[in-house]
Amino acid sequence: MSAAPAKTREGTIALSDGRTLAYADRGPADGAPLIFHHGTPGSRAGHHPDPGVYDDAGVRVVTYDRAGYGLSDRLEGRDVAAVAADISALADELGFQRFAAMGVSGGAPHALACAALLADRVTRAVVMVTPAPNEDGFDFLAGMTQSNINEFNAALAGPDAIAAYLAPYIETLRTQPEAVLDELAAELPPPDQATLARQDVREMLVTSWREASRQGAAGWMDDDLAFTRPWGFDLADVSAEVRIWQGELDVLAPQAHGRRVAEQLPNATFELVEGKGHMLYDAWPQAFAWAAR
Repeated sequence: MSAAPAKTREGTIALSDGRTLAYADRGPADGAPLIFHHGTPGSRAGHHPDPGVYDDAGVRVVTYDRAGYGLSDRLEGRDVAAVAADISALADELGFQRFAAMGVSGGAPHALACAALLADRVTRAVVMVTPAPNEDGFDFLAGMTQSNINEFNAALAGPDAIAAYLAPYIETLRTQPEAVLDELAAELPPPDQATLARQDVREMLVTSWREASRQGAAGWMDDDLAFTRPWGFDLADVSAEVRIWQGELDVLAPQAHGRRVAEQLPNATFELVEGKGHMLYDAWPQAFAWAAR
C-alpha cells in the first residue's frame, strides 16, 4: 500500500523571451529528477491516477504546461524542437543539471526533442504511445480513429482549419467535459474504454483538460500543427537510451508509429504492451523506475 503522497508543488518561471512557463512538481523532493511531457491536449494537472506511485518509485516528476496550455504563454508557430529551450530554462530554475525525460502520446516527440537537443543533460528518455514524424514513405493516418484522421487533416489544411475544428471541443470541455471523454471512448478499444470508465482517471483527465483549454485551443492546435510539420531535429541525434512502450491495440498513436520511431533511434528498446491500447497507466511505475536508474 502506498504511503501518503507528497503534496504537489506548483510554480512559474519567466523565460528569456518574456513568456511564462508553469509547472507542477510531484514526488519526493530528493527523488531522481524527471521532466514529464504531457499529452495532447494536456496540462501540468495531469498525473498518474495513484499519486503514491511517485514516492514508491523514488522519482521527482515535474510536469509543465507546454506553450499555449494552462498558465504557459503561447509560442505561435512553434515546432517540436522549440520545447528544448523551455525545458533547459526550467531545469536550470529547479537545479536539475541532469534529468530523465518522459513523454506520453503528444508529449513523446517533445521528450525526444529534449533528448536530442539537450544531450548533455538528458540521462534517459521514456516515450509512450508516440506519434511518428509525418514524412515521405510513412502513412501517418493509417490505423487511426476517424476523429484523429479528421483532426490531422484539419491541421494539414492550416491554422484556421484546425482552430475551427477544435472550437466545439473546447466549448464542450468548458461546459460538459465528461462528454468529451465519452465521445473519445466510443472510438477506442475495450481496454481503453475500461480505463476511461474509472472515476479516478475521469476526474484527473477532466481537471487536466479543462486546465489545458484555459487559453482556448492555442496549445492543442499548435501541437497538431507541429506534428504535421518537420519536427526540427533528427531522431538519429538522440544518443541517450530510449525505451518505447506501445499499446498493441492503440488507435490514437498506432503501433506502426512506435515502431517507426524505434527504427530511427540509435539506442532504443521497443516494448509492445499486448492487449492494451493508448492508456498505459499500469506501465508508468515501471517506466519511472527505469528512468530513475
